[in-house]
Amino acid sequence: MTILAVIVTAIVCIAGGYAAFSGSEKSETVTVTGSTTVQPLMVEMQSEFQKYTNITLNITGGGSGVGAKSAMDGTADIGMLSRDLSSSESSLTSTTIAKDAVVIIVDKKAGVTNLTIDQLAKIYSGTYTDWSQVGGVAGAIKPVIREEGSGTRDCLDTILGGVSGFSKDKYNTYSTQASTGAMLQQVTNVSGGIGYINLGALSEIDASKITSVSVNGITPSSSTVLNGTYALSRNLILATKGTPQGAPAALINWILSPQGQKMVGEFGFVPLR
Repeated sequence: MTILAVIVTAIVCIAGGYAAFSGSEKSETVTVTGSTTVQPLMVEMQSEFQKYTNITLNITGGGSGVGAKSAMDGTADIGMLSRDLSSSESSLTSTTIAKDAVVIIVDKKAGVTNLTIDQLAKIYSGTYTDWSQVGGVAGAIKPVIREEGSGTRDCLDTILGGVSGFSKDKYNTYSTQASTGAMLQQVTNVSGGIGYINLGALSEIDASKITSVSVNGITPSSSTVLNGTYALSRNLILATKGTPQGAPAALINWILSPQGQKMVGEFGFVPLR
C-alpha cells in the first residue's frame, strides 16, 4: 500500500469511525437511487463523505419503490427507502440509518391544530369533506397525496389502513405530487389543502400559509419519534442486494458513525444514537 493510500485510510477511520473502505487508489462510484425523503440527506452528506474517500456518489430520486427495484435488479448499488422493506423485497438487505416522522400539514386558514388517526382516515377516504367536521373553519377539505411508490405515502396509508372503513377509492381524484418539495408547494397554494411531509422538511414550511398539526394530541419531534408516542413514525433505510461490501459498505458505515449521525440530526431527521 502506498503512503497516500495509508493516509486516506487513516482519514476515513478518524472521520467516519467505522469506515470499511480499504483506501485503494482506484476511484469508485456508488449509485444511490430512491426515496425523495432520503435523497436530500444523502446529497447533504455527499461532499463531506467524499472528502475522506475516493468514492464518488451518484444520487438520484424516484421514490422508495424505485430504490428497492433498482437495488434488486442491480441498476443501483444502494436503494433509498423511507419505509421498511415489503415482503416482495425480502431479498434485499436493509440498514436503518435514521428515523423519521410523517408530518401532517394543513392550510392555516382551516383552523385545525390536531387530528386523530381516525379523522385522517376519514379525510383521505373522502368521508369528511369539510374542515368543520374536524373542528375547523367551514370550508372544503382538499387532500393532496404522494405518488404510488412513495415511502411517505406508504407509511401513512399503512397506518390509516388499520382504521375500519379506510378506503383509497377517492385517491384518483386527489392532487398527486412526486416529491416532498412539490407537496409543500401544492398545500401552500391550495385553499383548504392537507398533505404530508417528512420531519426533516419542517423548516421549509411557509408558516404564514400552512401549519403542521399534532396527531392524537402528540406533536411530531425527535423525542416523540424515539419514545414511540408519535403515531406516524418510520425508519429511513438503505437497501443493498446482499450484505453491503466494498464502497457501498464504506458509505453505510460512515453514515452510521458519530459524524454521519450528527449530520442526520442537523438535517432534521432523528439519529439512531
